[in-house]
Amino acid sequence: MKPKKSTFALFFGNRGFFPASLIAGARKELPRVLKEMGHKSLMMEASATPHGAVESTREGQIYAHWLREQRGKYDGVIVCLPNFGDETGAIAALHDAGVPILIQAYPDEADKLGPATRRDSFCGKLSIMDVFNQYGLKFTALKPHTVAPTSPRFRDNVAHFASV
Repeated sequence: MKPKKSTFALFFGNRGFFPASLIAGARKELPRVLKEMGHKSLMMEASATPHGAVESTREGQIYAHWLREQRGKYDGVIVCLPNFGDETGAIAALHDAGVPILIQAYPDEADKLGPATRRDSFCGKLSIMDVFNQYGLKFTALKPHTVAPTSPRFRDNVAHFASV
């Protein structure tokens, strides 16, 4: 049987004190990888919020409005955490998504733990999952806990997520 190809709405979580370059890189990399896999993606315009990411409740509301405008055009949401992310913005953005949600977090690299390159997505993913649980928002989190979109494991995770 041929794997299902899906359209995903992409959500990028951010904490403002992390480098903007991490968000910019993820906004290029994730849709490219999904396209290589045969999937389509929808992204909120980068100009809608700082860096096209969500780092506050207000920005989460902007994303939620955008997501409502796209309703029927996507099969699921991929929450991408290039850095720690903001859990209050994430729940504001996605509490009424009404579709499956996959949470993906970038791994830190051992040689890039300084202030200019650290991600801390591992802890951010835990925080967002905790808040989603508190609000009763269902989501999917697959192994490993952090995974780069360019890795074969991420491709396996997306293939699994697209099939549910």
